[in-house]
Amino acid sequence: MKRLMLNTLCMLAFVFPAYSYVGDSYVTPDSWSRHVNANGIKASLNGLSFGDTGILKIGLTTRAAFKFGEDEDWSIYQYARLRLSETKLGQGTVNVNLNIRGAYDSLPDIGGSTMDSQSSSYSGNSYNQFYDGLYTSRKYDEYTRLSGKYDGNFRIYQANVEFKGVVPYTDITAGRIYLNNLDMYKIDGGSFHFDTCDYFKLDIYGGLPVSYYSNLKTSLIGAAIEVPVTISGTKIRAEYNYFIHEDGGDFNTHTARGRIDQSLSFPDIISSNIYLEGAIIGKAMLYEAGLDANIDISRTGISAYIAGQYDKNKGDINPYISMYENMLGGSSEYVMGGVMVTQGITDYLILGIGWETRFNFSESYGDRDYQRVFGNIDLVGLLHKNNYLSLIVDWYDVAAYKRQDSNSKVMGGFRITQVFTDRLEAWAGVNVQNYQYRNSPIKSYPQYGEDMVSLQDRNENTTMAYIGAMYRPIDWCVLQVDYSYEYADLFKSADLQPDIHTLSIWANFIW
Repeated sequence: MKRLMLNTLCMLAFVFPAYSYVGDSYVTPDSWSRHVNANGIKASLNGLSFGDTGILKIGLTTRAAFKFGEDEDWSIYQYARLRLSETKLGQGTVNVNLNIRGAYDSLPDIGGSTMDSQSSSYSGNSYNQFYDGLYTSRKYDEYTRLSGKYDGNFRIYQANVEFKGVVPYTDITAGRIYLNNLDMYKIDGGSFHFDTCDYFKLDIYGGLPVSYYSNLKTSLIGAAIEVPVTISGTKIRAEYNYFIHEDGGDFNTHTARGRIDQSLSFPDIISSNIYLEGAIIGKAMLYEAGLDANIDISRTGISAYIAGQYDKNKGDINPYISMYENMLGGSSEYVMGGVMVTQGITDYLILGIGWETRFNFSESYGDRDYQRVFGNIDLVGLLHKNNYLSLIVDWYDVAAYKRQDSNSKVMGGFRITQVFTDRLEAWAGVNVQNYQYRNSPIKSYPQYGEDMVSLQDRNENTTMAYIGAMYRPIDWCVLQVDYSYEYADLFKSADLQPDIHTLSIWANFIW
């Protein structure tokens, strides 16, 4: 689902005065993309050169996370990224990519150390509020694709070899790869990219889709084409995928997707991109169209889109598609759309406002009509040099459905970043969400003897605050710390929602 974003994230050179506009281009600091979920790496360095044997780039990240509230938990993650590039082989080059993660957590396995699929109550372990996907993956081995007495804390994100131009006009990639297609599927397999001319590119690929949690019993074959027409600013892309399941039947699922991008640019007046996209996934059809435009002369930005689904998969469908395409049989036909407008007032101030809505042709508990209105005020360099402040507000209204009451949510807050030097910066933010709903989400009917108390309106809040800092003592090392606090008065009377504190410490090393 496409979400309208209020800000464009890009790098800002810290040694110059801060403006919300540089020329006619709106800019925001790179730090904003790291709020709450931080990574601390701005760019890779030049790497270690080995002459004709290539250039090696290495990235190592250690992250320690401490969570405490009603329960306690601490985790340590170790990430390693390596890329050996430009190694000569014949008329082409060879690249090697590796991206892995190891993890350790203080909490025991769900269901006890035997991992026998029994519930924790039968195995002697009580529920812990910090159980998450890290524990779920412990019961599954992503390499053998077997469930049982395994530990999934070690994970491979990428591990592949690329042969670029070794075979004329052909790039070959083998291993765990992200496919070069519209959906960016990850597979264990191979891909052939044929680039014989400037106007036509072809990819053929096949392998086993990757899941870190369960055996999908699925293999994939597919093809993708790209037709770029540089002179007109047009790009046409299309792809076909066939997901083959061990059990056959409707679990064998065909998908097809196409997209056209058209860029229009008139220097110093307007620059824009229009796109059309459609897909067939099993028996369901998806469509989307959108516009992104910047009117340079007035410093106005406009984004709009419309998207929807026609028909649905009422029977079985391949589990990989159900998991990653959100195309479960219960999903209804719908149409949704939105528009956002941003307006630059001065070099230091920008205002934004947007609206979004969804209409379902066949509503259900999980498919509800809603409307959303949101806005922002960005102050860039106004309070202090290299200071960035954004005030945000977001309102949702979800319509009633049969005996399900309507409900609404208002979110407001701010995020602020201060860049002290090109090696030191800090940020903070607060988000407050207000929920308004009935005491019972089910409508009451007193004439049938139901309790009138459930008609009482409730007004409750959740708050999240965070603060963090980044320091780069030397070019190849970045240190970072983040602290967040979550408070909710939902269910407070029953003591079901304790406060949560999270402290994360990062050490990043890049060569």
